[in-house]
Amino acid sequence: MKLFDKVKVLVSKPEYEKWGIFKGMVGTIIDAEIQFRAFQVIFSDPRPFSEEIMYDLKGDIVDYIEIKYLEVVEESNCTDEYLLINLPNQEKRWFCKVENGYIVNLLGEKLNKIPYDYDS
Repeated sequence: MKLFDKVKVLVSKPEYEKWGIFKGMVGTIIDAEIQFRAFQVIFSDPRPFSEEIMYDLKGDIVDYIEIKYLEVVEESNCTDEYLLINLPNQEKRWFCKVENGYIVNLLGEKLNKIPYDYDS
């Protein structure tokens, strides 16, 4: 799981629902950095355009979604080199992807000790 991957939300939670994010919604990871074990994800208004909703469009929704509540539905072709270029100060220690259940930085250091348990 990394920058520009399309991801699906696996749960409905009050803190997400208040921003209009619900289980099953698909969005795109828009930041290479992982903060508080969460990726920043953008969700576009899924409703088709019609005159009835022309003045009631929600627009895009952006929020941090915890990694454990996301599932990749389509991988991007974003490389580690591109991730590094887009991190502030090109700091390799900043967490920026999830591989095989581990949060890892570009040095290969793992943040969590147990795979898929992002709080370990």
